[in-house]
Amino acid sequence: MLRILDRQRYWAFLKAYVICFVSLVGLIIVIDAFANFDEFTQAAGGLALLKKIGRYYLVRTSLFLDRLSGVIAMMAAVFTATWMQRNNELLAMLAAGVGTKRVIRPVLISACLVNGVAVLNQEWVMPEIADELMQKPAHFDGKQVTAFHSRQDRNGVAVSVGTGGEGDPRRRIVTKFHAFLPVPALGTFGTVDAAEAAYVPPGHAGVPHSGGWLLRRARVSPPDAPVDPELLIELQAPDGLAGFPPSKDGLADLGGRTFFLRTDVSFKAITRDHREWFRYASTPDLVEALADPSNDPEKTEIAVYLHTRMLRPLMGMALLFLSLPLVLGGEGRNMFLNLGLSLATSAAYYGTLNVAQYLGGNGVLTPMIAAWGPLVAFGTIAAARWDSIRT
Repeated sequence: MLRILDRQRYWAFLKAYVICFVSLVGLIIVIDAFANFDEFTQAAGGLALLKKIGRYYLVRTSLFLDRLSGVIAMMAAVFTATWMQRNNELLAMLAAGVGTKRVIRPVLISACLVNGVAVLNQEWVMPEIADELMQKPAHFDGKQVTAFHSRQDRNGVAVSVGTGGEGDPRRRIVTKFHAFLPVPALGTFGTVDAAEAAYVPPGHAGVPHSGGWLLRRARVSPPDAPVDPELLIELQAPDGLAGFPPSKDGLADLGGRTFFLRTDVSFKAITRDHREWFRYASTPDLVEALADPSNDPEKTEIAVYLHTRMLRPLMGMALLFLSLPLVLGGEGRNMFLNLGLSLATSAAYYGTLNVAQYLGGNGVLTPMIAAWGPLVAFGTIAAARWDSIRT
């Protein structure tokens, strides 16, 4: 059964967390909304504009929770402890024989629960809305994608989209498709261009071929290139197209031929932001991404981020154990001075984390050292500070 004092601490932490979260996130939203207002107005106006902005930042609340959960939990804990000292509650409980560490136990448990919510958010919520999180304000409606990236699979097939091409994320269709195909017999590459390409994921039911792209209005260059027939399969209508998604209208004819290109490069691989996409993926997806050749350009960054993500709950608690002793057991009894010191400590902590991740992403440090190094260093300091708390 929870005791009265414990319930007060839980309630105080919850109030402090909500106030800190709403204040900080609200400030970020206001600044970001003004900075991107021109982009919002390009796509909508009037009531539709307000709905678009509301939806855009509602989705990004999940991102803000992911990025700020640790520092907001620390701020809530520090404010809770500071308020206890301000009202002389801590002094009264110490006089009653209740130790400081026992008094703040509900605060620590609350911080653990917040870290658990952050883990659930990063593993189940963010992956479901990752496509929206990566969209810019002008294209947030999700109806089309205009930014693409060239990707290469383990067979040497390089997939890209030409200038002016567009992508439909709902139907996984792109226009102005282009791919380089290896031609071992000639020791060179052939190319295939298509006015429209629809991605068919592996195991897709009801289609004769899956795990690649259905290319419509396509042509191969050079026309007589000896491309592997298992890699590029020519289809004849209507039997060869049975079960495939229908074509879009109004596309220029590039020769009228239809092919199926087998490749591991998916629709998401060429449309997602190559610098950010893995930050919205689930942990199992990150593990799979490390084995995908199409992710070679950012494989080191993915490895660093994966290690960091696994340690994130521990990092959040290390920050808490770094900051609370400054409030509860500082040499000076000035509450606001100790609060300022704890905020400065958090700034140094996150600054070190960002530097270590940058060095790891650029190959200066190994992914394991980049993730574990700051935790070991600051964890040692936190353990030493924790013993300084006056009981």
